[in-house]
Amino acid sequence: MVRHMSTETNDGRTTRGLDELLHDRGLRNTPQRQLIYRIVASSPQHLSAVDVQRQLEKAMPGISLPTVYATLDLFADLGIVRKIALADGPVIYDTGQHNPHAHMVCRRCGRIFDLDIPPVSDADATAAAHQGFAVDSGDLVLHGLCADCRALASTSAAETKASALTR
Repeated sequence: MVRHMSTETNDGRTTRGLDELLHDRGLRNTPQRQLIYRIVASSPQHLSAVDVQRQLEKAMPGISLPTVYATLDLFADLGIVRKIALADGPVIYDTGQHNPHAHMVCRRCGRIFDLDIPPVSDADATAAAHQGFAVDSGDLVLHGLCADCRALASTSAAETKASALTR
């Protein structure tokens, strides 16, 4: 479950207080942590640590990739970002500010889309409980072709067919 913070993001979402949450855990709220959280929380896209570092370079040149990974992992441990490991590609981070949700990954272009359904249903958790497993989180990732790639595929197929007919 992703907690909500009170850092204002570019899209107007607010949350509960990064400073307060870190302080409650005996941690400092450094400028690097604030900026990393702001970047992830305000992004309309799901970001990898490398994506975050690229954006950080503009405001904080020289911040290391291990620092970004460590901060994102800390945020995941605190429950303020979701760490999503995809089968193909890097781990991505998502604040899940709207609601916990599932994801769709296009196997052609690699884009990741939010799907407004719970990542773990009550039925999933109940089935796991019957196996003696207590679910505390989960991710649902669907793989397939996005609308743009499907349109390109059908256009390509039509062009190939037309080309074959004119030979």
